Amino acid sequence: MVIIKISEKTVQCSIAAQELHEIGLTPEALLHGEEKSIPFMTQLNQEVGQQLSYDPENEVMMMSRNLMADGSVRIYAVKMDNDDIQSSADRLRSIAQGILDYLTQDKIDAVKAEKGKDKSDALNKLVEGMNNMVGRMYLEESKEGQELISALEKIQEVNVISKPALEYQRYMGEFDNLDKVIRFSKIASAMPIVDSALYKADDRYYLMMGLQTDSEAVVYELRKAGIEYASALSVNSPEELHLAETAECIIAKDAISHLAELEAES
Repeated sequence: MVIIKISEKTVQCSIAAQELHEIGLTPEALLHGEEKSIPFMTQLNQEVGQQLSYDPENEVMMMSRNLMADGSVRIYAVKMDNDDIQSSADRLRSIAQGILDYLTQDKIDAVKAEKGKDKSDALNKLVEGMNNMVGRMYLEESKEGQELISALEKIQEVNVISKPALEYQRYMGEFDNLDKVIRFSKIASAMPIVDSALYKADDRYYLMMGLQTDSEAVVYELRKAGIEYASALSVNSPEELHLAETAECIIAKDAISHLAELEAES
């Protein structure tokens, strides 16, 4: 296990998959906080607390756990005093106010006034704009976040960090026919798709999938395949939940791997 002090209030811990197996743990057990991982996490808390001079009476310790591409687990521990808590609360209030200012009734009424696919596109655009705004606000207002990013970049320069944490995104592809779904799936099957399902509604097919990767090249290839075979490919679409509840479920689990085994029409 490697423990690196990034700043006065932040520590990064990297635990290789082999190390976990040697002590009878799996990455999943650590990520999900299973009971058998408690002794290990207790020891880790003590070591991290010493690194950060953690005062449990007046400070809190926040931890995030990330599964890496090589099967290792990376944990970030951040200690927060009252000033940090107040700063975070102020930032959240600012973001909440920004969302209220952005989601005006006029914008919502404009979405409601659309019909069919235009309504879905308008809602996707509204949600995407809100997500982008929140991201910008967080980066602009978070001095701590900028310092952490700067510290991580310096560590990456000396190859202490191998890869950033994997990012999970929901994608939904809309297809005119099953043949195009199959062709798309043959390409997507080579990508780190961790879950997928196929639905059908009004003679159209909807392939829902979760992509977990830190590679922009993979995201590019997925979107490229979407442009070639799908009539639409959306990210974190609010329409997904509605379709999952109302559309006909064709393949509920591992849809892409099953579809990739089928033969497309010549």
